[in-house]
Amino acid sequence: MITEFILKRKLEDYLSHVRDENTIYVTDLVRCPRKIKYENQYKELSITQVYEPSAILGDLLHIGLETLLKNNFNADAEVEAERNIQVLGKTYKIKGKADVLIKNENDKKIVIEIKSSRSDKGLPHIHHKIQLQIYLWLFSAEKGILVYITPDRITEYEVNDPLDEATIIRYAEDIITLRNAPKFNWECKYCVFSAICPSKLS
Repeated sequence: MITEFILKRKLEDYLSHVRDENTIYVTDLVRCPRKIKYENQYKELSITQVYEPSAILGDLLHIGLETLLKNNFNADAEVEAERNIQVLGKTYKIKGKADVLIKNENDKKIVIEIKSSRSDKGLPHIHHKIQLQIYLWLFSAEKGILVYITPDRITEYEVNDPLDEATIIRYAEDIITLRNAPKFNWECKYCVFSAICPSKLS
């Protein structure tokens, strides 16, 4: 009963997400451009990722910590924002959803990004830091906090340097032109599309 409910809810959330043609999501900017293309092209393969227990665990952890922060700070959860940029002569919308947005006593915004991980090695991960830097740009915020929860550690890292727009445009160009695929060497190891991808790294 519970398992069925969780899996059904996860699938419904996935299927309800419709990608706009000229919208680039913050999470897209920090991952392999080919994977973004294949998720749209091979939806059947994409759906298999929905049922990964580690992904479901991460979702449940997000819900719990977001609720805790919302109830104890001047905070909102799942806050959306968007900004337009010009890429290769065309207007694109950069869209993202911060896990938690806190306003401090000086009415300054603090973006909280929650991450779960199987291991605490190599924290903070560079792609997580870049993601938070993009959120700082997107929300015009000066401070961000990466919160990690792993089986061995609960810790946080402060990030105070928003990514500049020129770098964000360059990342968007990667997606449009399929340049720099994969973006990180480890991505192919966890990618469901690696069996069909010409850019796969061994």
